[in-house]
Amino acid sequence: MELKNTKKNAEIIKLHPEVAEKTTSFITKIYNQIKKSLINGELKPGEKLKIDSLKKIYNVGSTPIREALTWLVADNLVQKIDQKGFVATDSTIQDFKEILKTRLWMEEVAFRKSMQNKKNIDAWEEELIILCHRMEKRDWKEEYDPSNPNSWEMIHKKFHMTLISRCQSEYLFKFCEQLYDLNLRFRFMLIKKKKSYHKRPVNTEHGDILKYVLKRDENKAVNALIGHYKITDKYFEK
Repeated sequence: MELKNTKKNAEIIKLHPEVAEKTTSFITKIYNQIKKSLINGELKPGEKLKIDSLKKIYNVGSTPIREALTWLVADNLVQKIDQKGFVATDSTIQDFKEILKTRLWMEEVAFRKSMQNKKNIDAWEEELIILCHRMEKRDWKEEYDPSNPNSWEMIHKKFHMTLISRCQSEYLFKFCEQLYDLNLRFRFMLIKKKKSYHKRPVNTEHGDILKYVLKRDENKAVNALIGHYKITDKYFEK
């Protein structure tokens, strides 16, 4: 019976590709909701992610939950353990330092390549100016919401991804993006647990990066970006 249904579904998708698009869109929605819960700490590091419990939380069936969790495994935000099922990935200080170290290596290369790429550089700089301005208009401590492209965090991510978007390596760019997402849980951990972190001059730090990009001073721009990332580490050490 299940085989017949699989064949039937395949035939429907072949005749109506919009069905597959809607299915993917729905799974993306659930993926974003679970990711939001992981980043904001509603689903705790190391917590067992039971399909039945998640079905009730997000009011959907087992299949989209399982698919979304599989996507999150690929993001390294969730782990699939034999005999135990899905578990939220741990978030230790050692994990943060490993992510930070790797980000510093990878993003320096990507950012330098991006700045050395002179094609359409004016349009690239203009986009960064706009993104920086948009960030200044919002509260950088607001809750993570991947479904809202106008939220501070989504504008912030776009700013950082735009910085390295001209590196001319899709693999390098994707890896940097994954590291960015892995770092998010630690930053939101600081927002929730350390009031001193709220005084961090985030907009000034982004402004410094932008200033050196516009001056086309590669070394100072890279140093500003690296310094920006290392400041987060200092708050964990306090």
